[in-house]
Amino acid sequence: MKLLITLFLAVASYTMVAAQTTPSEIAQQVTNWHNGLVKGDLEGVSAMYASDAVFFPTFINSANTPETRKAFLTTLIAKKPVATLNNDQRVRIFGDIATCSGSWVFDVNAADGSREKKPVRYLFVYEKRGGKWLIIEQHVSAFPEKK
Repeated sequence: MKLLITLFLAVASYTMVAAQTTPSEIAQQVTNWHNGLVKGDLEGVSAMYASDAVFFPTFINSANTPETRKAFLTTLIAKKPVATLNNDQRVRIFGDIATCSGSWVFDVNAADGSREKKPVRYLFVYEKRGGKWLIIEQHVSAFPEKK
């Protein structure tokens, strides 16, 4: 009987922990990332990544160290990005791991000073570490075809 009660409590507590995070909370993480870029908050955006995060952005091979991420993010922030999310965002939660994928249109400063719109797809993978959702994997790339 004690084993059955212990098993029940373990399953119930796992269910309660898993249920604490909602898809909207994970989607908000992506919004916070974007808002940090718009505000030019390099340190705040950088703090959203785990130190061992893997990041594959458009235009460079990878940004897998804090230094290379900061270099890429500095370049992106300088373009004064503003993104409009499309209605295709998808969130999946697997306990302490969550993914958020979709697409958006980034409006950025072009080299000639004009603004240009770039359709982009993204995948963020988060892991809950120390009670905080951190980006552990990220892929952002321009669509290969015109949208």
